[in-house]
Amino acid sequence: MEIILAGFNIDNETIQEIQSSPNGPDNLTPETISAAYARISRNPLPVNELRKIARKEVEKSRKSNETIVFGMGHSSVAEHAVFNIDVLGVSRLIVEEIEKFRLSSFTEKSQRYIHLGNDFVVPGEIAGTDLETPFIETVGAQYRLYHDLYTVLKKYVFEKYSDMANDQANLSTLEGWAKEDARYIISLATEAQLGMTINARNLELMLRRSAAHPLKEV
Repeated sequence: MEIILAGFNIDNETIQEIQSSPNGPDNLTPETISAAYARISRNPLPVNELRKIARKEVEKSRKSNETIVFGMGHSSVAEHAVFNIDVLGVSRLIVEEIEKFRLSSFTEKSQRYIHLGNDFVVPGEIAGTDLETPFIETVGAQYRLYHDLYTVLKKYVFEKYSDMANDQANLSTLEGWAKEDARYIISLATEAQLGMTINARNLELMLRRSAAHPLKEV
């Protein structure tokens, strides 16, 4: 038996730095892995050799993926290409829509552990209409109540659990309890961010469904 680590994800900025350096490689793409794995079923060569060939023939690998995935309909091949995507400046509502795709991985900005500011997203359907001003005023009122609630809840939690409050190590936990309860007043328009890891097949599905979604932000 032989087990080989075939690859792992790294920051795109790191890839760009490597590629822009003198004599930098031009084959730093997940396409070569998906192309190599697609050939396993019909090529007797060891898979690590297939990967080596694919790295030397990036354009051929790209064309092969296009033919196999779109021409022949073997979409599972696209699952071997994995991407890490930063999603910033979106509403909490959109985060919920994105996270419906459960075959992907997500880590989002927590409203339990982070004391929120006053950032929010005005929906495209409301921006520029007569509803924009009352919408902004309503969300602003929600945020003001959020901050008031947090202040009151924090005092309550620290008094109720005074024994825990005496230990510096517990302060973050106690503050988190206050944030957790205060967050229920805030809007789905609250600005959020998340990190997403997704394979190419699920990314295509996400883009297709998002393009057909009735909400502009999606």
